[in-house]
Amino acid sequence: MNSWWQGLQLREKFILSIAGLVGFFILMDSLVVQELNSKFELLDEQIEQAQDDLGWMKQAILRLPDQQKTAKKVNAGRVVTFINQQINRQGLKRNMQQMTPVQDHSARLRLSDVEFNKLLKFFTAIEGSIFIQEVRLLPTDVDGFVNVSLVLSNGQGVK
Repeated sequence: MNSWWQGLQLREKFILSIAGLVGFFILMDSLVVQELNSKFELLDEQIEQAQDDLGWMKQAILRLPDQQKTAKKVNAGRVVTFINQQINRQGLKRNMQQMTPVQDHSARLRLSDVEFNKLLKFFTAIEGSIFIQEVRLLPTDVDGFVNVSLVLSNGQGVK
């Protein structure tokens, strides 16, 4: 190879060197630069989507009713009774694992294998009367069913 290179004239060496550099830059562009550009475009799209989602969430928050203003408070000591009545009305009694009063104004409730639509109906039934302070949802093995742990309050402990 070296003897072949030595046999070339200076002009031919220069042309081959320029062609080699051009080939090197084209190869680098296609392997490195274009890959980086495609990843940057993907990240830009993800950022744009996240910003759109954030805007939608902010608008959704503004449309939510303010629980502090609309709540018809349940008297202290009646929280457990009210929750039990709503559970019976919504047909969730068989799903209730435990209900424990917490202080005078709230209760911890645990339901298992609850149909998600029934849970939403339960939330709608207590809306405005009881505050939902904490919700933990865990999926079950069956689609459409969840295990849920709630802390519900009449608003006296809510700040």
